[in-house]
Amino acid sequence: MQRQTPIFIITSSRPRVGKTLVARALTEYFLALRKPVGAFDVNPDEFKLIEHLPAYTAAASINDIRGEMALFDQLIVDDRVPKVVDLNHALFEKFFALMQRLNFVTEGRRHGVTPMVLFLADPDERSRQGYAMLGDKFPELAVVAVLNAWVPKITTAVGNFPPTRRGGPPVTIAALSPVLRSVIERRDFSFLNYAAKTSDPTTELYGWIRRAFVTFRELEVRLLLGGMPRLPRAPTLPAIGQGDSIASVFDPNGTPGPRRLRRG
Repeated sequence: MQRQTPIFIITSSRPRVGKTLVARALTEYFLALRKPVGAFDVNPDEFKLIEHLPAYTAAASINDIRGEMALFDQLIVDDRVPKVVDLNHALFEKFFALMQRLNFVTEGRRHGVTPMVLFLADPDERSRQGYAMLGDKFPELAVVAVLNAWVPKITTAVGNFPPTRRGGPPVTIAALSPVLRSVIERRDFSFLNYAAKTSDPTTELYGWIRRAFVTFRELEVRLLLGGMPRLPRAPTLPAIGQGDSIASVFDPNGTPGPRRLRRG
């Protein structure tokens, strides 16, 4: 099977739901696998992803045509390098309107590029509407709801984010204690460095990293399977009765004979 270039667009139609945290952890997941990775920080006011991962992240803008084309020209390249896009909630509608106008999903498939949207959910009605819009406008796009357990009352809104045909059911990101959140928000903190240096794999943070990386691996598999072509239905042979012989089933060349072959 032809290899694909995966693109993970981490976004939401609501602020403060943990999208940059997911983008950071996902980028470091690929680094842990010793894969090259490219990240794009698409935020008009602040570039938090760049602050944490400056060596792997580029600032991107869709405020003008030049910025739009610069970003999508890099995303459409089939270079087998996973891409992580941290998309600000304020640019949610604009980004996907542009993506629709460029017919990016179809063009991406032609170029060997497979996008997946990781939509950070929120109990607010606007979050439900944003998620529903993606499903309506992009039926062939893999969309996965991400339930960040840190978001208040997120469990009460699970029904607002049903599974999608290409993306599957929601995934959950565990909540971290306030103390650990303050630790990981430091500019010099690295999930990968912490996991490599810790001598106690039973700590809360190590467990969070392990669960997050397992989730990312599952999402990779979903993206792979969602992009696989459907195989045609194979011909099937009927059950062989007591009066049948091998010669009645196969012709002299060893292939199923036309008398015994039927489609299931």
